Amino acid sequence: MLLKTYKKPLMLCAILGCLANGLALAGLQRGITLQVQGVGRSFDLYLPDQTGQQPIPLVIMFHGHSGDSDVMTGENNRRAPYKVWLQLAEQHQFAVAVPNGEKGPDKLRGWNDCRADATTNPNTDDVAFVLAMLDHIESITAVDKNRIYATGTSNGGNMVLRLAMEVPQRFAAVAAVVAAMPKHNHCKQSDTPISVLFMNGTDDPLLPYGGGVVGREKDGRGETLSAEDSVKYWLAVNRIDAKPARTEFPDVAAKDRSAVVRYRYVGKGGGPEVVLYEIRGGGHAEPSRSQRYRRLYRRIVGRQNHDIEMAEEVWDFFQRHER
Repeated sequence: MLLKTYKKPLMLCAILGCLANGLALAGLQRGITLQVQGVGRSFDLYLPDQTGQQPIPLVIMFHGHSGDSDVMTGENNRRAPYKVWLQLAEQHQFAVAVPNGEKGPDKLRGWNDCRADATTNPNTDDVAFVLAMLDHIESITAVDKNRIYATGTSNGGNMVLRLAMEVPQRFAAVAAVVAAMPKHNHCKQSDTPISVLFMNGTDDPLLPYGGGVVGREKDGRGETLSAEDSVKYWLAVNRIDAKPARTEFPDVAAKDRSAVVRYRYVGKGGGPEVVLYEIRGGGHAEPSRSQRYRRLYRRIVGRQNHDIEMAEEVWDFFQRHER
């Protein structure tokens, strides 16, 4: 599928016509900039070709530590499981926003998530940035405010969990990929129910499935809870005490030496749910059938599962929820 790409900062958009009839142009518009608390922040925005006056859902995607929006959309010409989101956006008619984190003390881009002991996270007010970005997007395109979703990988997944804790009223559901709840939490916590999905590898060499230090202790990336305890946290928030429905996915890519089991927890009468995708044998990598990481990268992050497409599974989860 051919995806349109634009690279025009916000100020130039007013001059060159990034808006058509009051709405942003279709395609991938890169480098939109905003001033948030005196700091210049940027994000990319993808709109499907058929965007009109009818409000459409919005998915926000957060990159991991040391990443950026180009890593997420594949604009860096490398394998990108999140690139599949742009194809889904065209197929299902929703918008995708891809914000950029700021540089922390280690000079790498990232997000100020809830890990109080992550000394390399930036100290920016990333919640304020996300809310300002939402307001701006809603001013240039028709967004269904009841169907706004957030997903992210690693540090980006941890940022998504912060949004679920601090501003759950703005989101219908969130999905954290290779991420977990912080062991030492400095964020304001909410008791507002919200649907949450986790997708974690049991052999993750960077973010332990059983909880503990992220990466190497000297890296200053803090500690997280286990995948199981992260799920329990949100079961308590959502007041769900039901047993999970267990689904084992066909092992169609046996060579990847991993398998997928899904646990879906739903309360009585429906409503919010908590979902865990347990990637057995999987590493710190998003499952994908189409965007397969190269061997050199897998030496760092561990095995990548090819039985499922991460974006398709998360979008299926998102579609079940409205605010």
